[in-house]
Amino acid sequence: MQALLNTPGFILSFVFVFTMIVFVHEMGHFLAARLLGAKVDVFSIGFGKRIFERTDRYGTIWQVSLFPVGGYVKFAGDAGVASAPDSETVARAAVENNGQAGIFHLLSVWRRAIIVAAGPLMNFFFAIVIFAILLMSFGSVSIPARIDSVEPDSPAARAGFMADDLIVRADGRKMKSFADVAAIVSIAADEPVRFVVERNGEPVNLLATPGLIEQTDTLGNTIRIGYLGIRASTQVIKRERYGPVSAVMAGTGKTWNSIADQLKFMGRLVRGRGSVDMLGGPLRIFAYTGAVGTAPAADVQSAPISLAMRIVNLINLAALLSVAIGLVNLLPVPVLDGGHLLYYAFEALTGKPLSENLQLMGFKVGLALILSLMVFATLNDLRYFGLFESLSQFFS
Repeated sequence: MQALLNTPGFILSFVFVFTMIVFVHEMGHFLAARLLGAKVDVFSIGFGKRIFERTDRYGTIWQVSLFPVGGYVKFAGDAGVASAPDSETVARAAVENNGQAGIFHLLSVWRRAIIVAAGPLMNFFFAIVIFAILLMSFGSVSIPARIDSVEPDSPAARAGFMADDLIVRADGRKMKSFADVAAIVSIAADEPVRFVVERNGEPVNLLATPGLIEQTDTLGNTIRIGYLGIRASTQVIKRERYGPVSAVMAGTGKTWNSIADQLKFMGRLVRGRGSVDMLGGPLRIFAYTGAVGTAPAADVQSAPISLAMRIVNLINLAALLSVAIGLVNLLPVPVLDGGHLLYYAFEALTGKPLSENLQLMGFKVGLALILSLMVFATLNDLRYFGLFESLSQFFS
């Protein structure tokens, strides 16, 4: 909990990262709406009382609100920030303007679907651009996925891994570094993973089931993640430089792998196999962004360089979180973008929209699900930071 007490730097870091992600997401909706003929009434960063606002020449109110945790684009014809239709406004516009008043809900299904999907897609595009820029600017340093040693009686030893094996593929994905292997293994505890290793110049297929181990993360807290029991060979460190094309390709691959890993993690949670230790909510995001943004400099002379690197690391973290935000928004849950796309799929298949009562019911159920998930994630964060253990010790 100490991390949560260092509030000034943590708050600035969190607001910087989260505002960037929200702005990118909502800008995706906004640009698609402008392109496809939907009028935007409000573009808001944050919720609550307005602390800044400006109206542009198209009549859109650009505003920043007091609580910068989230944001929204309110289209003409929306009843609220969840984009549920205002039936009276939509009906009046349909009669008076013959459907040409820029009312979002009077657009064709495919136009509405593109506008809604543009938010999450912009999150993914943002991540690709950031990864590409960072790779072109700094290159990459990685440790090849070659095994130095195998722990006795570990999952790797039981699967047949040997020292000097080069891990070529894991779970069907090409492994470019030891970090790639760790990313696969960390979310695959108690589930078999297929590996291909290069041994004496020949490919060898292995099937390993990662175990579960406790480790200390960057915030100094204990988490449980999957492990194999192999150590990397650090004799060779691979350094790569990137041009524009190779950087974009690598950034796209990194974004795609992040999406695949998160989908796999969600699937494991749904099946009851995943470790909830890795499911973080707003408090943990706050702590991680704060830790990255307030990392101390080694000395006074290196302080300017340290500040620049903290900003770079925060932008990199924003790209990673942007992928997660985009993916979560595509879940088929009413209130989220994926829920709207589900409604539009129904309309496209049946030729008529879902009834207003069913849409409203769906929004209420979706909101309840999202709030329940937020409560669960927050309680999980409090457990992660040791609050419940501290209270238990205090009362005992």
